[in-house]
Amino acid sequence: MSTTETKEGVRDIKEVVKQKYGEAARRVNSGGSSCCGASSASGCGDPITSNLYDAFEATQIPEEALLASLGCGNPTALAKLNPGEIVLDLGSGGGIDVLLSAKRVGPTGKAYGLDMTDEMLALANENKRRAGLENVEFLKGEIEHIPLPDNSVDVIISNCVINLSADKDRVLRQAFRVLKPGGRLAVSDVVTRGEMLPEIRQSVLAWVGCIAGALEENEYRGKLRAAGFEQIDLEPTRIYCTEDAREFLTEQGIDVDALAPQVDGKFMSAFVRAVKPKLQQQACCGPTCCGEREPRLFAMPGVRNVLFLCTGNSARSIMAEGILNSKGKPSFNAYSAGSHPTGAVRPEALRQLKRARLSTRGLRSKSWDEFAGEDAPQLDFILTVCGNAAKEVCPVWPGHPVSAHWAISDPAAVRGTEEQVEEAYREAFFHLERRIGLFLGLPFASLDSLSLKREVEKIGHQ
Repeated sequence: MSTTETKEGVRDIKEVVKQKYGEAARRVNSGGSSCCGASSASGCGDPITSNLYDAFEATQIPEEALLASLGCGNPTALAKLNPGEIVLDLGSGGGIDVLLSAKRVGPTGKAYGLDMTDEMLALANENKRRAGLENVEFLKGEIEHIPLPDNSVDVIISNCVINLSADKDRVLRQAFRVLKPGGRLAVSDVVTRGEMLPEIRQSVLAWVGCIAGALEENEYRGKLRAAGFEQIDLEPTRIYCTEDAREFLTEQGIDVDALAPQVDGKFMSAFVRAVKPKLQQQACCGPTCCGEREPRLFAMPGVRNVLFLCTGNSARSIMAEGILNSKGKPSFNAYSAGSHPTGAVRPEALRQLKRARLSTRGLRSKSWDEFAGEDAPQLDFILTVCGNAAKEVCPVWPGHPVSAHWAISDPAAVRGTEEQVEEAYREAFFHLERRIGLFLGLPFASLDSLSLKREVEKIGHQ
């Protein structure tokens, strides 16, 4: 699909994909299996999704993860994964490739799964629980807006998902961004070979890869190069013919025998490899300066923007905004917002700020939607300070900020005497002020993005 499609068209495609994959997850939860290329009458024994994982792999994961697979390949079998590496699966579905990757990178590594479908995420997290793996994390989000820091992933895998995106250029640019220098892209995807009539392409793509928007193989290579990748290779793993789709195409009123000469050999699953170039080495300045160094990504000039989130945006996040804006200038701008803002700031929260002689100017209760638009400030940090907001599905934030959860007990939930309520606000203020002090003391100039995320998360436990 062209990247010049309208925003309405892109939204329509996303909604169709979310609906289809949500239905697939529900079928698995009800005891069935997901089904991709084959028609409902023929079950899921089609040549696209069947027999992708061997018997040994099937014993390594919960059965539900295997049943939920809608892939066209097995990237974990073809990608070289090493112990200790960080892996990201784009469009992770029920989690099969994430769980298999987690076993291969071992306890010193980590496997992330990214999916935009709530039903699939719920299924994946249940499969993670059943597998008993600790080095797995499933993220809510779109593959066009990967919610991870720059240069934070060793390997990106994906199984027949990039072809579903209406903006593949953005997906590949995002993949390039989050890969470390020297990191590898190793994805299975549906591709086409050579030219064909548009109406023929549309008919067959309705079968191949579940509403696939497959790229022609040379176009795929071009988009990878444009994103910055090198060492690009496309290796066919399964080549499809009209006979594979006879039942489906016949149901669509298509003359399969007449179509065959124009289609056979032109649709395939392929294993796509590419590498992000390593950082160029600088000229030597001494006996030890030429060793490979971790990129230092947060030593950027300018002001860093921090957004504190809470459900109501009336107390904890308001106090955090006031503390950081008073103590973090000129290096930081602080904001706060809520998923369901009350529209009013608690007077007890303002009283704590005034008692500490901190400014309360401009503080108001507002929605987090204000910070998700194109005109919003580019955020560097998202810090949730209440449990409810941390569990909710967030907007796609501009700027791919570092996120962490700093749990603070809700002072507004305290019921008792006026003194007891006041004490609850004092305690919340104390914890916020202490954590913000630790935050301001971090060595930002010497931390890469992933290390910085770990340090900010650690503060939430102090």
